[in-house]
Amino acid sequence: MKIDEGTEQRVRDTLHWVVKRDLDKFDAALKLFPDKSAQESALALVVAVSGFVLIDLHGARPTPQQVDVLAEEIGRMEAWASVTSDEAARFMNAVVAGSSLTERLTPENIAVLAFVVAGSLLSARPMPEGQWWFNYLDKVEAAIEAAGR
Repeated sequence: MKIDEGTEQRVRDTLHWVVKRDLDKFDAALKLFPDKSAQESALALVVAVSGFVLIDLHGARPTPQQVDVLAEEIGRMEAWASVTSDEAARFMNAVVAGSSLTERLTPENIAVLAFVVAGSLLSARPMPEGQWWFNYLDKVEAAIEAAGR
């Protein structure tokens, strides 16, 4: 997957507000994607990020039980965005299975879930001293681009 610089920056800006748990600024950032094509590119990127991080956290594709454990935590941590553990589990299981998100989720919720789950997974991962979620995102994006070649 080749990551467009404009999409990447808007995705990072939006993820920043997820990590900060600022609903108003997160909502505003979601509206800054200029058209349907930019929205679809951003969604593809955050879904790929979520999938990579899920596999990286577990060393393999997580089982539904492992996803449930993460989903419970995400449901608690991300209540500010009205994301439930059930929605988070459906999203992550769809990502891991490579199935259509619209089969398990309503189209209105997919973008919010994709960003909130990706931001939560990135920020909750233990990092070495002096490293932040965005440093990990750099590595994730590099791996996503390398895999797409």
